[in-house]
Amino acid sequence: MDYDADHAPDPSAWLAADEDERLRAVEAHHAGLASHARMPKPRLHAALHLVVEAQLASGEPPEARRALERLVAGGLPRHEAVHAVGLLVANAASAALEGRTFDATTYARELDGLTVEGWRAAGKE
Repeated sequence: MDYDADHAPDPSAWLAADEDERLRAVEAHHAGLASHARMPKPRLHAALHLVVEAQLASGEPPEARRALERLVAGGLPRHEAVHAVGLLVANAASAALEGRTFDATTYARELDGLTVEGWRAAGKE
């Protein structure tokens, strides 16, 4: 399986592929990117890509796809938009590790609130 974060994978093929295969493809893609050469936790980074791409491919939650499309339409490269959505996934995972319950309504609202301006203002680009 090939992966390029700047191009959406075929949803059916993505969801049908084994998770280990998807993880290897994402890791291989990032290994070739100079901007990602010194990531402190490359496996965690790749895992966040897996979650975001699974949400996009499955259409659940629908707010994830809308957020990504809005960010790309606003000028972010698709890969950067995946990172923006992935940050919200990471925040939700962190909250769960702290013992808080995942709130799908809050997550959807956060996705709906993602903007290019907000992402850039946060210095994440």
